[in-house]
Amino acid sequence: MAVCYMDGNYKISYPCTYEIREDLLEIKAEYEIEEEIEAVNGVKIWTSSMEFRKRDILLVDVQNKKKYLLKNAWYAGNSAVYNSLDGGVFTTFQSNVYFEHRDAERLMDLPPTPKTDNIKIYSKSINDLIGCPSLRIENGEQQYTICLSREKNARSVDIAANNVKCISVGDIWNSMRDRGSHHIDIDFCGYIEIELMRRVSYEEAADFLRELRIFMQLYVPGKFRVEKIQVQIKDIYYQLHLPQRPFAYQERRVERTVAVDLLDFLKNCYTAIPYRKSTADVRNIPYIVLETSRSLEDNFLMFYRFVECYYKRQSLPGTKNHFLTIGIQEHYVKNHSMSEEEIEKLAQEMICLRNHYVHAGYFIRNSCLKITFPRIGEKKNLKDYTANPVDVNWIYVRTKMLYEIVIDIIFTKMLGYTDYHFSKHFG
Repeated sequence: MAVCYMDGNYKISYPCTYEIREDLLEIKAEYEIEEEIEAVNGVKIWTSSMEFRKRDILLVDVQNKKKYLLKNAWYAGNSAVYNSLDGGVFTTFQSNVYFEHRDAERLMDLPPTPKTDNIKIYSKSINDLIGCPSLRIENGEQQYTICLSREKNARSVDIAANNVKCISVGDIWNSMRDRGSHHIDIDFCGYIEIELMRRVSYEEAADFLRELRIFMQLYVPGKFRVEKIQVQIKDIYYQLHLPQRPFAYQERRVERTVAVDLLDFLKNCYTAIPYRKSTADVRNIPYIVLETSRSLEDNFLMFYRFVECYYKRQSLPGTKNHFLTIGIQEHYVKNHSMSEEEIEKLAQEMICLRNHYVHAGYFIRNSCLKITFPRIGEKKNLKDYTANPVDVNWIYVRTKMLYEIVIDIIFTKMLGYTDYHFSKHFG
């Protein structure tokens, strides 16, 4: 059975069992948490709203050679078993952020708030982009040689922006020989290493991971699945487990959206659209390229908000009141033939739909939406009309149009690529 230690007190151990779920580690320890309740007039009162402090828990499983340090684990229930050899009082703790290392003493040495200056993110999909740098095959007349380099064969590029000093790409490998079948399996896994200009708390590593996922989603939509995360703390690498939002992984081959090298693309992203320290339009990018599985109405508002924030940030004449018209003209008409009247009508329909969602909610009575144009003096505009039916298909067409505008803004205006092929669709 595994044992655990709480809050750095390594003199007292508690037998426990544990389970690793998706983005969560749960410990069930032989620990009476009721002892933490302060007595009032000699009586301990237990209520359903009782809250217990969060704590760091070191978990040591000698039998399976596993050691974890849970950060800020929270109370998740308790139970008692009586009249049994396995009886006792058990308390459950959970955490979705925890360190892992093969040496328990390394975990014990970590300060309460560890800081890192190097984040290493592993993904097999990187090998699809860079190959296997540590592998060399020599096919000679007398020998067929497979060479696996143990040295670091990484390529890097300087960033020097937004606390990122440089980024590197490379790979590692592991081999396994099956003496029974005479097979030798070699497993490669690529990585992207982010070297920081100054140290950050381990909690901030999640922001760097999210930023990289956004950039990789723009480069190879649906292909960047993180296998493992390591952080360097005082020259020692620890595996760090962080919660990650799921996304639709594509098993099929996905081509790069732009014909540039991975490092060149990432350098462009880190300097042109720094997500962690950015304006409102850039902060909306993850909801556009990572998390569009919300309702159609939510997607419409998010895409609308992106276009609005982007154009209003440009401080150009006419953008404040006509940003949708400009967006359609600059980023939609080039792929779709439309007249000026059609552009004006579509822009006003989107504005009225947005206003209805914001001020009246998502329900549209009788599927009728009043489309109003700017007044002419004190008079109503003769172009005013009622759109009917404003059904799912009507809303979808305009949401898809906004999505195409947003993607084109990101690639052409923010990143400067005139030729791109972004295949991911919202929904």
